[in-house]
Amino acid sequence: MKVIFAESHNLDRPDPLGSHQYIRLFKEDGHDCLWLGPALSPLHLFKPDALNRHRFRIWRHGGHRVDGIDWLVPFSFLFYYNLPFLRSNYIGRNQYRFCLPALNNKLKNSGFYPADLLWCAGPVALSLLDLIPHNLSCYRLADRLDKFRRIPPGVGELQKEMIRRVDFVLATSQSLLDWVREVRTEEVYYLPNGVEDHFFEAALEKPADFPADGKPVAVYLGTLDTRFDLETLAHGVLAMKDLHFLLIGPLTDKNLKPALQILLKEKNITWLGPRAHRLAPAYLQQASLGLIPFRLNDLTEAVNPIKYYEYLACGLPVVAPPLRELGAMRGPLYAYRNREGFVVALREALRAGAKEKEAGRNFARQQTWRNRFEDIKAIMTRHQH
Repeated sequence: MKVIFAESHNLDRPDPLGSHQYIRLFKEDGHDCLWLGPALSPLHLFKPDALNRHRFRIWRHGGHRVDGIDWLVPFSFLFYYNLPFLRSNYIGRNQYRFCLPALNNKLKNSGFYPADLLWCAGPVALSLLDLIPHNLSCYRLADRLDKFRRIPPGVGELQKEMIRRVDFVLATSQSLLDWVREVRTEEVYYLPNGVEDHFFEAALEKPADFPADGKPVAVYLGTLDTRFDLETLAHGVLAMKDLHFLLIGPLTDKNLKPALQILLKEKNITWLGPRAHRLAPAYLQQASLGLIPFRLNDLTEAVNPIKYYEYLACGLPVVAPPLRELGAMRGPLYAYRNREGFVVALREALRAGAKEKEAGRNFARQQTWRNRFEDIKAIMTRHQH
């Protein structure tokens, strides 16, 4: 089977997302796989950061191959972006029709034209539904893009159009599932995120930069972005001097930087920045509990956090606000609603025993990406008959 993933992230992204997990499982299952995107445009000539330079190199060389998976980076003269003219829904619907060289020719030369499965991860893949002959199409909906800042205002309409047009939709949270069902009710499936097998591995060596003050460690693994509730975290840092707070991940919301720099003057908090994803279990195994300090809003209501499963797989009790998705899963959780409750939840999580931690690991064992992939294969089998 020939499978095309139309994506908005690099294939070799250091912190893999759901689509990265699924395309590798398709490859492992014996299928020919191609990762298409993210696209480049003349606009990116003025944004020569490392990611875009990397994509330009791949485009110039006609593609790249990562672990047996083909990767094509299209160059389009029109790119859906939140700027005048470029934010129009016409651009969103037609981005891939204006590629250099023509996308159809590239796919023919790569042997992926036609495709058996066209996997869409964003609404700009709309034009691909017409450009690429395919037997089956799906839309994996992982975010309400219309709730993000600096996104074209018509993106919600494009998402709904994609929901209507594909053969089936995979929604990663109950909130997203409800939203999809406002558009269509058939061939819609709830398929949450999962956890990689290596998070269940035996104890690994303690990383050299892990906090060494002898205090229990509360770890946050992930991006410090607009969802991150730094005020509540700061309250915990100041109230619990007997607990070390460890942040691992990049800072993408510049508005957080001034307050974070002030907080880092406290002796019981460390920010390591990003670390290789393959090393994540080594850090988590040394910690005492896992944190998901997110704000409660329309954006996080639709979140199914991968880190939740990763924490549990490494035997960590999890402290988080009552995100709708975490409540719906009915998994182990120490929930809080305010800053004072955050401190209470931290102290309760620190008292978790071995039996409770093993229960968390058993819960996570049922939520692996491999299990999710079996669900996808079952869905595809139903559609092929």
